[in-house]
This record gives sequence, structure tokens and C-alpha cells, in this order.
Amino acid sequence: MTLAFISIISGISLMWISAEKLEKYSVLSARKFGISPFLIGSTVIAFGTSAPEMLTTFFVSLEDQGAMVIGNVIGSNVANLSLVFGSMLFVMSFKKQNISQPSSIRKNLLILLASSFLVWGVIVIDPFALFSSVILLTALLAVIFFWYRDNQEVPEIEELTESNNNFIKLLLSLLTLVFAAWLITSGAKLILKNFNLGQLFIGYTVLAIGTSLPEIAASISLALKSRYEAVAGTLIGSNIFNGLCVLAIPGLFQSDQMSFGWEYSEWSSLLRILFAITTIFCLYIFLLSKEKRKASLLLSIIFLSIYFISLIYAY
Repeated sequence: MTLAFISIISGISLMWISAEKLEKYSVLSARKFGISPFLIGSTVIAFGTSAPEMLTTFFVSLEDQGAMVIGNVIGSNVANLSLVFGSMLFVMSFKKQNISQPSSIRKNLLILLASSFLVWGVIVIDPFALFSSVILLTALLAVIFFWYRDNQEVPEIEELTESNNNFIKLLLSLLTLVFAAWLITSGAKLILKNFNLGQLFIGYTVLAIGTSLPEIAASISLALKSRYEAVAGTLIGSNIFNGLCVLAIPGLFQSDQMSFGWEYSEWSSLLRILFAITTIFCLYIFLLSKEKRKASLLLSIIFLSIYFISLIYAY
């Protein structure tokens, strides 16, 4: 068990550092190759925030731990909205600051709800089939194409200092992130064997929290600096990528053993919780896009509480 916890803590620490560096050098490399700020925001940054989930899902899929994959996706999306957004809202409420959102975010709220419906449908039918992966990836490409054609404004990208060898640093950050994901999944497997908690619970807790920690830290940091505007947009993009891209990975392996130990009935409650918190989040952001409001302490407590309540169903 000591080895398991060392692997997980080391993996989370490396992921914390490498995820931030990956995003930074991705932006710098994209700018060097002449990619527009819009495409950087809608693809590179969104991909960067979902990279930890993608890599942990890849390694878990190699082990045919299908239920753990679903747990990672659902747990990460619930954690994004409850822990990440809830933490930001909690900080902002104590600062007694008014918050708002641009009206352009409303279309993305509809996309988030639609993708949540699609993910739910895929999980109900067969999340480990090739046709499920094709449907999810096609939907992801359609979303990216819509973002491109709609030409919406994206959250302002912080000015970054140019440095030499950005592409090499990008590759090193990616390799470090891959190693971090392997450490976390290895530790999760050891806990799975020693405690016999089940793939569902391990995926929903160890993997989901581990891959969401960088976003939790970033959201609190932005809130302390009163730069809350970027958080909601990043979470929307991250949850869309998690559902449409990360969930598509298992079906690409075409493994009959992937679905062993998987029962939809065990997940129905958690899916309802995910859709409920997604709906609450979308309604709140929609209201903020209509008029500026004070950050709600009560709502932040509700968001934070939902994740811990969901652990009961996951267990």
C-alpha cells in the first residue's frame, strides 16, 4: 500500500507541474506555427486541460478496466463542476465580488447539455463499442467545426514570454504527463487489488480527483486574482472534451474484456447526479450572462457538497 500511495502522490505532483507546462508550451508552439488565437483557445487549451484524463484512460484501457474508464470520465466531469467551480465560487463569495459571464457563452451551454445527453445515451447502449467511439468523435469534430464557423470569442489567452526550444519543451511536458498518468493508474491498480473497492469507485475517486487537481488549483488561483471569467469557459470545454473524446478511447481498443464487471444499473444514479449538476451549472451561468450577480456562498456549498454526496453512490 505504501508503494501505491507513493505512486499516486508522485503522479499527481508530476501531473500538476506538467499539465501547466503542456498548456503553456502548446500555446507558444501553436503561435509559432501561425495558429489563430481562436483555434488555440478552442482546441489546444481545451485539449491540454483534458490531457490528464485522456492519458489515464489510455493506460486503464490497456488493462481492460472498462468500468474504471467510465468512472474516470463521470467522476472528472462531476469534480470539474462541483469541486473546481464550487471552489472558485466559494472564494469569490468570501471576497463579496460580483461576477458575470459574456452572452456568447450561452451557445456553449447548449453544446454542453447536448453532449451530456449524448454521453448518457452512449453509456446506456454500449460505451465500449467501436460505433460508440465513432459517434462521440464525430460529435467532437462537429463541435470544433461549429466553434470555428461561429467564430465566437474565446477567453483571453494570457501573454506568455517566448523562449527557445518551445516544441522540445512541449514534448518533454507531454512525456512527463504520460509518466505521471502511468504512475497514477499503477497506484490505482494496487489499491484495487489490496482493498477490493471495485473499478467504479477507484475510477470515480482516485483517477477523477487526481486528474482534476490541476484544474482545482488553477480555478482557486484565478479566483484569488479576480480572474474568474476564464474558469467557466475552460470547464465547459474540458467537460465536452472529456465526454466526447476521453469516453471514445475504450471503444477503439475493440476488446471483449473491456466490459467485464460493467453494469449500467450501478452507474445510473451517478449519471443522474452528473446531469443534475450540469443543469444547475448551465442555469447559473446563463443567469450570470444576463446580469452581474454577487457570488453565492450557498450555491458554492451546494456545488461542493454534491461531489461528496455522490461518493456514497459510487461506493
